[in-house]
Amino acid sequence: MKMSSIVTNNLTKKNITLSEHEELFTEYFMAELESWFSADIACCDNCYEQFLEYWPLVYEANDAEFQRSSISLDCFYSGSMLSKIYSKEEYDVLKHTIHCPRCGAALYANMWAYELSFSSDIDTFEFESKIEAITKLSKTTPFLLLKNDYASKIHDLLHRLAKQIDKAPFGLPLYRARISTQIERLDFKEFTVAPKKEIKEGRYNHAGDQVLYLASDMQTCFYEVNKKLCFIAECSLNTDLKVLDLTKPDEVHETYGEELKALVFSALMSKPLNTEGWDKPVYIFSRFIADCAKSAGFDAIKYPSTKSLKNNFNLVIINENIFNDFVEFKDMFFFDGNNHVKLSIKK
Repeated sequence: MKMSSIVTNNLTKKNITLSEHEELFTEYFMAELESWFSADIACCDNCYEQFLEYWPLVYEANDAEFQRSSISLDCFYSGSMLSKIYSKEEYDVLKHTIHCPRCGAALYANMWAYELSFSSDIDTFEFESKIEAITKLSKTTPFLLLKNDYASKIHDLLHRLAKQIDKAPFGLPLYRARISTQIERLDFKEFTVAPKKEIKEGRYNHAGDQVLYLASDMQTCFYEVNKKLCFIAECSLNTDLKVLDLTKPDEVHETYGEELKALVFSALMSKPLNTEGWDKPVYIFSRFIADCAKSAGFDAIKYPSTKSLKNNFNLVIINENIFNDFVEFKDMFFFDGNNHVKLSIKK
């Protein structure tokens, strides 16, 4: 049955036009959506993958809140006041008059009611255009990033931020993993920085660039080596550090926190590696951030893991004086992802 006949049959008695009925349905629908989620529609089935392409950290952030924000339109109908106002037949027709604010497509199966966790003053669509421009630049002329207005803005922002932050003790134990098959002998020297000739491009380092990657816990280490059997060394940092904190920038770096949070949630910083060999364009902007941080005087960058996002973090030490002179390895463990065995190592 056509939409006009369904709605007209029901509304002739109510003396309401079709357009008025659609407008009223939209008001009811949005009111119910807000009462359930206190959020607008972030994406629909049509643009779900595109949304996560731009904002990859969203998928597991805040205990997978985004995943829990999904609801089918049928469930939304049966659990909301809409079922008291409209018959299922009317709803099945009228739900298609609700369009996704992201892609403009009519809703047809599922929707995700979710708010990105940085300031609403940041225009997400404008930010996505920045992602597109930098992504294109990273694949064509990556050494010209500073020609991009947004990249230049971030460079200046980090230099201003560095002047506001003092060095401080880190104070937490940290961990470094090595895949078991790559260890020749049980010696803490195996966990120091690799020789320059062996270093490949990483998320925060260029090829041949010595930095020290550490993690907050053994489980994060395990995920960072792709869930392979590994040896893990526990260490401490015996000096004060100036740290660029990208895990909770809105709390730690209040002045520029919202801008940095949007950046971290975006594909520019947190997109998982999806290529093999030497081609790693997803690392271009994070390496640019490392260069900016180093030139601004930061000693380390604290950042969320793209492989396991819970109450954890990674720390990359970019100041060679720190990782050469002030890292003390204390204990070594063998870890299979569930259980760890402490090893007896001569220091």
